[in-house]
Amino acid sequence: MARRTDPDDVLDLVRGCASGDAAARHAFQERYAEDIYNFPVKIYRISAESAADFYCYVFERDRIFSRLRTFQGRNRIQFRTFLAYYVLKSLLLEWQRGNRELESVAASDRLEDQASEDAQDRPESEGTAELWAALSPEERLDLKLLSLLEHELTPDDVRLLARASRRTLRQTLDVLGEVEAGLRRKDMGISKLRDELDAVWGWMVLRRRELQEIDEKLRLLGADHDSQERRSLLERRQRLEESLAKRGRQRERLLGEIRGFKMTTPYKDIARLLNSTVGTVCSRIFRLRQRLERRWQPEEARQ
Repeated sequence: MARRTDPDDVLDLVRGCASGDAAARHAFQERYAEDIYNFPVKIYRISAESAADFYCYVFERDRIFSRLRTFQGRNRIQFRTFLAYYVLKSLLLEWQRGNRELESVAASDRLEDQASEDAQDRPESEGTAELWAALSPEERLDLKLLSLLEHELTPDDVRLLARASRRTLRQTLDVLGEVEAGLRRKDMGISKLRDELDAVWGWMVLRRRELQEIDEKLRLLGADHDSQERRSLLERRQRLEESLAKRGRQRERLLGEIRGFKMTTPYKDIARLLNSTVGTVCSRIFRLRQRLERRWQPEEARQ
């Protein structure tokens, strides 16, 4: 049976989070990470990849902890109800209204790009080498799991993953193979979308050239020239403009689908590899990202 949360315990936890207590914030993430991650997926049908970005957004700049200050437990309101419909709903609308998704994705991509470089263990600078050396084996594994499509795990990585997931090596390799196969299918999917986008763009370039030729012919005929040739040209131009508008919408749709692809490993797959929950993975990656960004800050300031 699930443990019932004591209201006083929640109030103490909220007060600790609002005051900046690191242990309280860690406990809050462990307890409510799954609720926060699942909220936009279940309520607003947002993709799992975007849900991970939203998760990072709510904790950045202490946004969620600032809003938790108002919780007093009055009128017998349950904390999870308050969290979902007063805090997370407000943050989600703010995130979408301010186009925060692009900002969050860019920040996540920065971490994932770092993972891609570091996983090769070929640092481009002394600062990157020091950063990589300062990470624990578990943190390095988390970074490598984020870029699993591009970098195979070493035997030591696989053994560490087996211990972390409490699986045998054979079971670990089986799950790893299934996740990698899914990532390769996704990679093939985005390659097909790019091919389709190239074909659409090529068609549009040709039709726009034809439209320019038609406009030149109409100019030479003159506005006062009424003939079957002019009427045919005008009809052809209208059909071309309609077709170009349709292809333009198709191109925007394809671009949207391509932008929606993230070739890093989805959190749900990392959770499966670690034999853990998505919420726990969100917490781990977010805390790792915070540590990395704190280490980057002095270098960025110098640049």
